[in-house]
Amino acid sequence: MDLGRARGNLKEKTIYTKGVEPFGYQTNGISPRNFNPAFSIPRMALDDININDYIIPKGWKVLVWTRAVHMDPETYVNPKDFLPSRWDNQKLKAGSFLPFGAGSRICPGADFARLSIFIFLHYFLLNYKLEQINPGGPIVYLPYQRRADNCLANIIKLQPSLHLPSPSC
Repeated sequence: MDLGRARGNLKEKTIYTKGVEPFGYQTNGISPRNFNPAFSIPRMALDDININDYIIPKGWKVLVWTRAVHMDPETYVNPKDFLPSRWDNQKLKAGSFLPFGAGSRICPGADFARLSIFIFLHYFLLNYKLEQINPGGPIVYLPYQRRADNCLANIIKLQPSLHLPSPSC
């Protein structure tokens, strides 16, 4: 049986899908792992450094314990609980969220994701145009200048055109 038919035969929803569907876009908090597969990120101190009254001498090797980063209760309230709403308006400080790792052990899919986005944008910009729905709409100036309607647009597929060089006589 092919995957498409198998997937189509699933009529009833599981407890998991019933619980997740109401959250819509907030499910981006589901896919990152609580526990990174690389348990630590090795680093070497380039200078003597003082962190919370601990002196780490130059040349010492240290480990960034990723599990501790993602389970820090000062950053994430109830870090072990499933709370998709925690990502609403969340302002994270640098280094407090490492779902793809860092350094030489960064997720190998990160480059693939970047390339996929680049290819998508290439074909999208070649084959579609955006037409503003309300080009004369009001502009809001605070906290930054933008259209009041967030610049809503229609996506219009361009007709393929074949440009052949004309034969020279």
